[in-house]
Amino acid sequence: MASVASPGEERALLFDGRKVFLVSAIVALVGWLAVAIGWAVATVDTYVGYLTAFAFATSIALGGLIFLMITYAVGARWNVVVRRLNEAIPSVFPALAILFVPLAFGLDHLYVWVSADGVSSEVRELLEHKRAYLNVPFFIGRTVVYFAIWIGVAFLLRRWSLARDREAPRGAALTHDRERTLSSALLPIVALALTFAAFDWLMSLQPLWYSTIFGVYYFAGGFIASLGLLTVLAFAARRSIPGEPWIRPPHFHALGRLMLGFTIFWAYIAFFQVLLIQIANKPEEVEFFLERTRNGFGAIAALLFFGRFVLPFFVLLLRPIKFDGKLMAIVGAWIVVLHYVDVFWLVAPSREGHGPVPNVWDLAALAAVGGTTVAFGAFLLRGKALVPVNDPALVQSLEYRSPL
Repeated sequence: MASVASPGEERALLFDGRKVFLVSAIVALVGWLAVAIGWAVATVDTYVGYLTAFAFATSIALGGLIFLMITYAVGARWNVVVRRLNEAIPSVFPALAILFVPLAFGLDHLYVWVSADGVSSEVRELLEHKRAYLNVPFFIGRTVVYFAIWIGVAFLLRRWSLARDREAPRGAALTHDRERTLSSALLPIVALALTFAAFDWLMSLQPLWYSTIFGVYYFAGGFIASLGLLTVLAFAARRSIPGEPWIRPPHFHALGRLMLGFTIFWAYIAFFQVLLIQIANKPEEVEFFLERTRNGFGAIAALLFFGRFVLPFFVLLLRPIKFDGKLMAIVGAWIVVLHYVDVFWLVAPSREGHGPVPNVWDLAALAAVGGTTVAFGAFLLRGKALVPVNDPALVQSLEYRSPL
């Protein structure tokens, strides 16, 4: 299939990225300076904020990777015009792997199972039964494996996509056979790595509490947020590409339908996790939610219910809104912000004394982690076409029409 872009149009599609890189690098630098101060004067609070920002950014990258793999596995074509933007989201995994290093040096400030200091003898005895799994070397080793899997898959899918841009001859009838095979084979592995990462990084903050559905909850939140971020990127790309729009209202409508569906899915998982634990009424299980409804955190839970579910649900039900790129970008940005609140609600109550409102150290960590990942992603995308111009399904994507 021939490319639909002339050489001049292909050059117009190239991403400059200098402004995005510069702004995000400045944000990251300011954030890292503040984080360094925080580690010196408010160590625990800063590590809480850093873990929140790290888990937040990683969940979005994971959502982007899984969405990319699913579209290849099912042979989707509508999404080709936003595929390069989708690839940019999980491309930041190498930066996130490096950003884990500070956490590895501060595990004792976050996880009671590291030293078990200040806990009762009964709790210490229970933790001993989990020592084979919850120990620092194994914890770090598992994280290395998780990132090796995610980086490898994201790297190959992006590399093959970019190679097609550079090397595919015009008129070649290329297929996505290797992308589809890789995605179909490794989706379960990526999902299992995500699940155990959620157990390790977040659920083990309270090691006596457990929920077999927790990994699904973490996935659902990050997946919706990645769709929200992709919508924001698509709107920005649409505005920056001169000439006839490549990313059209039907593409925003498709993203909106997915966000609506997975908003319901996230709420379903959240509700039944609470319901089943309430029915069982076991002290070690109920305590997790009791801590997240006390000391002001109940207001955060209410915000998540109304802001993360009710508001997006009713807004995304409206068909005209889903066809409006600007409105969809606003909805996507809102979902990303509320996902950060969700991760904050999971992490902050685990450390006594942390308030229900993100403090300066939380915001500093968010600036450091967020600025670093955005700068890294912009650096990788610079000079690349925002649309995969030689993709064999590009024409079908451009001609996509939303179902009634």
